[in-house]
Amino acid sequence: MGKIQVRRTKSDRGVGIREMIKKEKSGNLLLFFLKAILFFAVLAIFAVGQRLFYGQTLYYFLGNFVVILLYMVTLYLISKVYNGFNYGNSSVQEIILSWVLCLIFANVFQYFLLSLRIADLLPIDGFLFIIGAQIAFVTPMSIFIDMLYYKKNPAKKTVIVFGNREKLHDYQTVISKQRRKFKINYAISKNEPVGSILDVVDEAESVFLLDVDEKTQEWLLEYCYLHNKHTYILPSFSNILINSATTLWLSNTPMFSLKIPEPDMGVLFIKRFMDIAISLIGILLSSVLMAAVWVIVRVYDRHPAIYKQTRVTRNGKHFTLYKFRSMRPDAEDDGVPRLTAIDDERITPVGRIIRKARIDELPQLFNVLSGSMSIVGPRPERPEIAKQYEEVYPNFGFRTKVKAGLTGFAQIYGRYSTAPEEKLFLDIMYIETFSILEDIKLMLQTIRVVFQTSSAEGIETGSNTALRK
Repeated sequence: MGKIQVRRTKSDRGVGIREMIKKEKSGNLLLFFLKAILFFAVLAIFAVGQRLFYGQTLYYFLGNFVVILLYMVTLYLISKVYNGFNYGNSSVQEIILSWVLCLIFANVFQYFLLSLRIADLLPIDGFLFIIGAQIAFVTPMSIFIDMLYYKKNPAKKTVIVFGNREKLHDYQTVISKQRRKFKINYAISKNEPVGSILDVVDEAESVFLLDVDEKTQEWLLEYCYLHNKHTYILPSFSNILINSATTLWLSNTPMFSLKIPEPDMGVLFIKRFMDIAISLIGILLSSVLMAAVWVIVRVYDRHPAIYKQTRVTRNGKHFTLYKFRSMRPDAEDDGVPRLTAIDDERITPVGRIIRKARIDELPQLFNVLSGSMSIVGPRPERPEIAKQYEEVYPNFGFRTKVKAGLTGFAQIYGRYSTAPEEKLFLDIMYIETFSILEDIKLMLQTIRVVFQTSSAEGIETGSNTALRK
């Protein structure tokens, strides 16, 4: 990438920034109204459907408004969980999937709630009509909002200030995946003269500070803040801890108080109760499916259908994790532990199907029921691989401050092949922000991840772990 040739005077730059901010505010206002139209149109479809199919038999006059108000609150809360309004930050496919799940959950909840009103199950045709009509409206509307958003907010001129040249290509690849949001105009080393760095930063709308030292990051953040630049930084371990800190005042001096990740016994009791209840329900609902998969895997090559593997959980304790076997029995006969790679030849044809649908993970519900795992928590690593990660990232063991889980931040916001350092950051974010409500939110978001096959992609072929070469 060549260096930007255009230069402006300071006054010209100030005018350009003011114009950019004014344009952004105008576009954001329009986007807000379109989101409001979408939300209330979905609500109107529900209200009309309720009136046509159930209104005369369930409630009268003010009861109509109570039902609609309750549905509106439910719809809003679930849309926040699934980020249904996250236009500009998620792909339109992800947003549509979020809305489909949101509408299904909101309507199923309302269906059973109204069924309780008459102590009997309502005819299902009305709700099927409502969900179908809502999806038929949301899909083209989301596509329209997405197109309009990027028309009003074209890709921003972007500069990368980097500290590690060897990782620059990886950074560019990650940012380029958001090419509708960012147009990389220049990448400059933090070791360049200050004047040269400021010249390219002045021409940018978005600035990425990647792997720069603390001193450089501090003055660049201040400069970007002063000049209204959209700024992005890679978090450090200390950044994550400070992000969850509370503010207190000692006399007239502000202080950050870092919290210790030790929930009280009451919270732990509720979490364990939820684990038992959800794992039992999951086992009962999936029992027929698990029995069928057990038979298919067993019959395919006449080897055990359940695969047992040692993993690490809280305080470094080892436990036996259960999965449906998706690989050949001789997958690791050489004694070398390795993660699954892209197009891994060790995976059987049956294994590919159950891995893609995440069915191979179902036996871990028994791990949750027994107490060796939780529904939500950092994914447990194999001891041998965890040791390799800790040699490169000494803080990697901090993930074991809590019990390992089926799902968590790293599974929802990352991928199977996500680098261990990034998984560490995501898991520490979970540990530092833990709450029962956060767990419920993550459980609901996991359902969306199941439909995103890219999140299960393996590591690079030829690698044994997710460590980047």
